[in-house]
Amino acid sequence: MKAIEERYLQRLKTAGLFICPPFPDEHPWEHGVRVGKPTTTAGNSIPNYETAFEGVDIDAPSVVLYSDGQYWHVYAQDHTPTPGPGDFKNQWSTPDEAVDDILDLFLGDPERMSRKAAAKEAVRKRSAEYQSKLAGNAE
Repeated sequence: MKAIEERYLQRLKTAGLFICPPFPDEHPWEHGVRVGKPTTTAGNSIPNYETAFEGVDIDAPSVVLYSDGQYWHVYAQDHTPTPGPGDFKNQWSTPDEAVDDILDLFLGDPERMSRKAAAKEAVRKRSAEYQSKLAGNAE
């Protein structure tokens, strides 16, 4: 699999995004990187979304950027075991297109992040309803 050239990673860093170290050899996303938007960077986020990578607070789901040797992929999956609302795997012919896709997700049109936010809120509501039912059955 292709390693990502520094100039493409630099475009993401210059935009204020956080890049995790590359995945190791033999990993399914070998040489790929996880990209997140720090809370200190303006852009698209999800209310009350909190996580951290290497001590950097992140306020939106991360994506993985990697190449399979033929195409460049931008992958975001928060639901398991299968993709859910707002999850995606985009395939691009060039790393520039893949980087543009990531920049658009975090810093451009908020529509895709809004789908992820709506899905997260739906999960939160279902969980709260379930917890309420459990509490009612315990009485």
